[in-house]
Amino acid sequence: MSGSAILHIMQKAAEKAAFLLIRDFGELEKLQVSRKGFRNFVTSADRNAEARIIHELTKYHPEYSFVCEESGLTEKEDKNTAWIIDPIDGTSNFMRGIPYFAINIALRKGNDVVAGITLDPMRGECYKAEIGQGALGGRSRLRVSGREDIREALIATRGSVQFGEQLVGLGAIIRKTGSVAMDMAYLSAGKYDAVIARNVYLWDIASGIVLIKEAGGFIELSKIGSSQYNLVAASSKKLLTTCLSCLGNANVRR
Repeated sequence: MSGSAILHIMQKAAEKAAFLLIRDFGELEKLQVSRKGFRNFVTSADRNAEARIIHELTKYHPEYSFVCEESGLTEKEDKNTAWIIDPIDGTSNFMRGIPYFAINIALRKGNDVVAGITLDPMRGECYKAEIGQGALGGRSRLRVSGREDIREALIATRGSVQFGEQLVGLGAIIRKTGSVAMDMAYLSAGKYDAVIARNVYLWDIASGIVLIKEAGGFIELSKIGSSQYNLVAASSKKLLTTCLSCLGNANVRR
C-alpha cells in the first residue's frame, strides 16, 4: 500500500475520533457533576476515541500491533510494525474547555516512525507527513521557520523547564500551551520557532517527530524508558544548538 494511502487511512481514523471528541467537548459545559464524575467523563471520552481509532485502523491492517496511551501495548501478528496512538494530547485543556488539544496517530516500522498525523479536532486542521515525502498542512507544504536569532524566537515549552529564564534573558518569547503534539505540529508549520519539552511519552511526540523532520527541522531526543523521553527539543539547526547550550548539551542530530 502506498504511503499516501497510509496517511489517508490514518486521517480518516482520526476524523472519526474527532467527531466523538467534538461532541464530548460540547457536553463539558453542560455537566454539573462531582469532580470524580467529571474526570470519569473525560477518561471515557479519551478511551472511546482511542477505541474508535483502533477499530478503524484494524479494518485495513489487522496484523499491525498497537502502542496506545490508554490501552498500552497490543501485539498482533506483525510485531515489527505498530500504530502509535494518543487520542487526546492535551487532556487538561480538553477537560477545562480549552480548545487546544490534538489526536495523534503514527506508524512505526522497527525502531523508526515512518508516518504520522496530528489532527486538531476543533479547527479541523490536519498536519501529516511520511518519511521521504515531505510534510503537509491541508494541501500546503510545511517548513520550519528557519529563524536563527534567539532574540526573535517564539518557543513552546512543556514540563519543568529550568532554562526558561535563560532563554527569556536572551530575548526569546516562551509559550506553555498544554499540548506538545500541537506545539510540534505548529513548529513544522513555522508558527513556533522551537519546541522544548520534558517528561513526554512516545505517543505524545511520534507524529511530531516525522512532521518536523520532513519539514526540514532538527530534533534532539533523550530517552529514559521504552516509551518515555526526558527531553525533546526541536528547531532549525542553529537555533536548536542555542537552546541546547542552555541545557549544557550542544549535540544536534537530524
